[in-house]
Amino acid sequence: MDLKNHPDLMNKRSKTWLTLENLIAPDPDLRESALEELAELECCQEQPLIVYLLATRLLDPELEIRFYTARILGGWVNFDCPSQVLTEKSLSILTGFTNQLDQSQLVKLLEVSAAYLAAEGAVGNILKMCSYAGKALGGIVNDRTIPVEIRQQAIFYCGEVGFLNSEIAIRNLIQRVQKNQARAGFIPTRKKHLDEEHLLPFAVAALGKLEGS
Repeated sequence: MDLKNHPDLMNKRSKTWLTLENLIAPDPDLRESALEELAELECCQEQPLIVYLLATRLLDPELEIRFYTARILGGWVNFDCPSQVLTEKSLSILTGFTNQLDQSQLVKLLEVSAAYLAAEGAVGNILKMCSYAGKALGGIVNDRTIPVEIRQQAIFYCGEVGFLNSEIAIRNLIQRVQKNQARAGFIPTRKKHLDEEHLLPFAVAALGKLEGS
């Protein structure tokens, strides 16, 4: 759909334009309402500007808004559903945005899948577009300042999506835990050790997937 063939779509007086303004409004209720309206808007995934503005809500301060956004975008890039696939230009815009996500921004995305089981597939679809995310996810895996549930999500997606450049980070975690376990009389009592004991089976599973890919 070309804007010149649909001049009313982005007219500043149009309902769509007002919805886009609400999408970036300070009021989270307005942003959430705008998301719901855009999700129902026919052919909006064909508009690169709309797709880009939606993508910015993956970093919204409100977790619930990030969840709704991930569900929408993750559905659009689910290539098992051809009817929902983005146009080439919109896909290029979304890919460019996701490829710019740094470690702290990826944490925001992982917070969504950690909090909402229903977001697992959508977040995975989005991460599949982040060709350089493996290194950042590997950094999350071994960052003890990050909550263990987020580190667990990073490990899961490293294996699930197949980020081969995260293999070293996952292997380092496994070796660190196993080295502690091999120490005579070692009993994990400090939080950092308990967290990594918890992560060990997930890391072993993810490494198995990476080695088999």
